[in-house]
Amino acid sequence: MAQATVSGTVVCKAGTEPVTLRQITDTYKVAEFSVRDTESFYHKGDDRPGQFYKVQVSSKQAEGLVSRLQRGDFVCVSGQLVQRTYNDKTYLDLKDARVNQPWKDNKPAETPASDPF
Repeated sequence: MAQATVSGTVVCKAGTEPVTLRQITDTYKVAEFSVRDTESFYHKGDDRPGQFYKVQVSSKQAEGLVSRLQRGDFVCVSGQLVQRTYNDKTYLDLKDARVNQPWKDNKPAETPASDPF
């Protein structure tokens, strides 16, 4: 079983939710989302196609990802690397993955202005 770690940004079509949650059984859920890795490609200019990975996360972490991940978030994902072919194209998936979000720009909560006197 090949294990891989991928870092990149969460991607999805505009206007859609980045993470989908599927209920497999009463107690088992799977979250799916896509990650785009552009670091391994060298292209001139900003046209960097990158490599896309479909990520599947199960267990309790799956539920938390739905509300936590947004389009454009940077993540590191580790899981079992699986290759599949669809319409004569090769795709790479990460199954049974674990997600680490090293940093995220969180806006500080607004606090009401207090009177210094």
